[in-house]
Amino acid sequence: MYGGFDVFKVYLAVKLHFTTNYDFFEYGGKVNCKLDTFTKRNDRYFFHKLSTKYNKDEILDFFVANFCENSKKWVGNLLQNDGRETYLNYRKVKDNFKYHFRNDCINIFNDFHTKRLSFDNGLECFGGQHPRLLRLHIQKRISIQTTIVLNEILSFVKNWNKEIEEKVVWPKIALTIARMKPFINYNMTECKLIMKEVFING
Repeated sequence: MYGGFDVFKVYLAVKLHFTTNYDFFEYGGKVNCKLDTFTKRNDRYFFHKLSTKYNKDEILDFFVANFCENSKKWVGNLLQNDGRETYLNYRKVKDNFKYHFRNDCINIFNDFHTKRLSFDNGLECFGGQHPRLLRLHIQKRISIQTTIVLNEILSFVKNWNKEIEEKVVWPKIALTIARMKPFINYNMTECKLIMKEVFING
């Protein structure tokens, strides 16, 4: 029967995926964890509580959404409203990605136009500073899902890794992008057509 221990195993697998070299997909989300160890944890109540709020399918998305946003979140904090809000925002984008990707592309187009930047310039790193697109990502004006898909199509992260000089904010974002990427489901052809429609046809 689905319960707190099952939730704990998903929590552990997702946490390891975002914070270590453990690969959730390579291991099928399986982790070495004994029920006896779980029952001795002081925070087991929180996992039991989460099992009453989210089913098997939802709990994975719940932890992915929250660890993507902050890999150091404590499980007790996840029961607060911000944990649920993060999850709902994530599901909103996931469940209608095409719509949100188009809106993000329009936001990027409008921002670059206002700043009088060409599309290429908006992705470029000048003087070791954050590119404009990265700033939009940091300001949460575009979703991480959009950033990931754009990078899959345009491959700018490898250049940013070489050119961005600060070594605090960007490396954390780059790691999150890399770890989050396998959780994103999208249609590459549809996304390319949306980009053409927004950025080329205007």
